[in-house]
Amino acid sequence: MKKSIRHLATVILTRVNRSDAFASLLLDDCLDANQLSGTADGKLLTYLVYGVLRNRGRLDWIIAALYRGEFENLDETVKNILRISLFQLTSSDRLPAFAVVNEAVKISNLISPQKSSLVNALLRNYLRRGNNIPFPAPENGMAKYISVNYSHPSWLVNEWLNIFGPENTQSLCASNNELPPVTLRVNTLKISRAELIAKLSADGFHLAPTRHSPDGLIIHQGIQAAVKTEAFSAGFFRLQDEGAQCIAYLVVPEENSNVLDVCAGSGGKTAHLAALMKNHGRILAIDKNPAMIEELKKEALRLGVTCAEAYKMDLSYGLPDKLSGRFDFVLVDAPCSGTGTLRRNPEIKWRLQPKDIPKTVRRQKKILAEAARAVKNNGKLIYCTCSLLPQENENIVKEFMAQNSEFSLCPPPAGLDKSLFDGDGFYRTYPHIHNTDGFFAAALRRN
Repeated sequence: MKKSIRHLATVILTRVNRSDAFASLLLDDCLDANQLSGTADGKLLTYLVYGVLRNRGRLDWIIAALYRGEFENLDETVKNILRISLFQLTSSDRLPAFAVVNEAVKISNLISPQKSSLVNALLRNYLRRGNNIPFPAPENGMAKYISVNYSHPSWLVNEWLNIFGPENTQSLCASNNELPPVTLRVNTLKISRAELIAKLSADGFHLAPTRHSPDGLIIHQGIQAAVKTEAFSAGFFRLQDEGAQCIAYLVVPEENSNVLDVCAGSGGKTAHLAALMKNHGRILAIDKNPAMIEELKKEALRLGVTCAEAYKMDLSYGLPDKLSGRFDFVLVDAPCSGTGTLRRNPEIKWRLQPKDIPKTVRRQKKILAEAARAVKNNGKLIYCTCSLLPQENENIVKEFMAQNSEFSLCPPPAGLDKSLFDGDGFYRTYPHIHNTDGFFAAALRRN
């Protein structure tokens, strides 16, 4: 029997909760398997999955207030049926309430029949007294207020309150629950920004240039997914957040340079560096994940990158001696908590734990120390993360510089807006300030 859209959403959310899978990949697979890409049902499925992930804390507060048992002991699948239903009831009045409840009971009958009466009773209880459920107020503690009302884990809210203060933390958490812009990077190896604007506009897209990246475009409206266009197939662009695009302009590699891209992933920054180098020179892109290396090779082919080689390598186990002192530019896109990407990956909020951070920091320090050995005299070392935690960012760079006096911080490059740099000269972007993902970067010169 064909599953309903809300049933599919329940399955995806439960898989996200019970594994390390990201919602975006599960959604893509589901949309393709059920021929839902670009359809109204496909958009509804995406809306439900991300809506629940972004607002899960507030939805769980409601469930816990109405459930007579221990919320933590409630089955995850049942929680997701309730979360989807409550998200619809609280975010839209277009659907009749009885239809939402009936659909939830139907799904429960198929997945967890013994819990159908509970689902029915709890949702009807919400319809009767949902408006009377009390929520934390600011005067009773900002951490609890922000955590519940803006659906972020309390430990992360407390971290950010100590760093940013109440006003910025509230704005940041609110921004994390909004839809991120669809941003692409023009592949200047094949086309100019003006030419791509003209081409995509003719295909029905409404676009605007990004504010900070010279190569970026924001899609405000389109009649189809950007990745389904001929322009994408031809390698004219790659989807990439504006904050990530600016990292390449922090590196500013010269033509005919020798570049090492550490933790290169699927090659977003590798390809951008190649474009800035006009395919003249050599880029060695490395990552510990063989699947990412294969994806990088496919992307390089699509985008027309010819100056990059990709290999499986993990610098946390040490830099091979043959690479020591070989590179003019070394980019370390360090593995991190991803706390700057919660708009795009809201599941991170519910997956990340405080105990994860020290382990990540140890790995970041090791990778940075090994990568530094690859930098030539007068070469450049760039360390970046998509984290908004100082433990993973400035703390690591300052400690590294204290232990390696031959490295000093470079001034902001001419190609980037000075507003993207803080008083210490570190590159920083924030969702609530720049409408980008949250990034940190530092460019160091080996003297």
